[in-house]
Amino acid sequence: MTRLYTKREGIQKYAGKLCPSIQDRLEKLKVESKAFSDTLAGSFLYEVGSQYERHVVDLVKKTCSCRSWDLNGIPCKHAITAIYTNIETPEDYTHSCYFKETYMEIYKKVLPPMPGQSEWAETGQPAPLAPHIYKPPGRPPKQRKKASDEPRNPYKASRQNRPVRCGKCKKEGHNSRGCKAGITGETPWQRRQRLQREKAVREGVPAPRSAPQPAPQPPSQQPTQTSNMMSATQPSSSQQGNQPRPSHKRAGWFSSSQPEFHTPRETWDTLPSSSQPSHASGSTGGVRTRGQLAAQRPPKMNPVGGKRKE
Repeated sequence: MTRLYTKREGIQKYAGKLCPSIQDRLEKLKVESKAFSDTLAGSFLYEVGSQYERHVVDLVKKTCSCRSWDLNGIPCKHAITAIYTNIETPEDYTHSCYFKETYMEIYKKVLPPMPGQSEWAETGQPAPLAPHIYKPPGRPPKQRKKASDEPRNPYKASRQNRPVRCGKCKKEGHNSRGCKAGITGETPWQRRQRLQREKAVREGVPAPRSAPQPAPQPPSQQPTQTSNMMSATQPSSSQQGNQPRPSHKRAGWFSSSQPEFHTPRETWDTLPSSSQPSHASGSTGGVRTRGQLAAQRPPKMNPVGGKRKE
């Protein structure tokens, strides 16, 4: 009631032809229309365009090819250019629902005041119940619906005009939920190899080739070949004294080369006969004395770790 009275008194003091909000919107469109030029094509028919766009304006039908004037009844920036060329004002081509007289006609009636509940007449009808509130399914929206000409948020990335790419097969036109790559029976290893080849083709790099696997041999030839390899790898007792000890390296887990066999360390029995001390002695008749045995015996170690003092 108070709002209607305020609106009615305020519009009576306003001197414009259109409502204040519509007049402000029209003034902005007048400024934007300066970048357009028009060409007369017929009676009240104009071709309005700029460096980036071109539209057709008909002042008799009050239409424009951009469809903005048809939707809201307010002349667009293209129509304002044609209206000024025709030496008229845009306010005359605005829809009548935005006029001041229409606004005053809506708010001219006064709502009658209502007395208190104690003065109400009794009708004998049941008391009214609260209406049933229908709650629609899903989460309620939190963002408001924006206007068509409202600018977007410049700090938020938009997904418009961007192709949809699948996360499985990396192809455009569908997403991973509707991908049919797994229906063909492709294993994960085959899919990984295919994706590497496709990536190499896109980047212009040759695809990596897997190392060739050795051909399997029949079981009848394997023991013979293994014994030959062991005999060729292990040197004789006469060659071990002259050749340096080979370094033993472990083959990697993924190495395709044959593993190196273990070579035993030198022992007393494998030493050549020239390096072993002779057991014959002139005075003892081939029997070694206690001093000779002590000289050949290795020195004992103290519990601390050093050699025993002689």
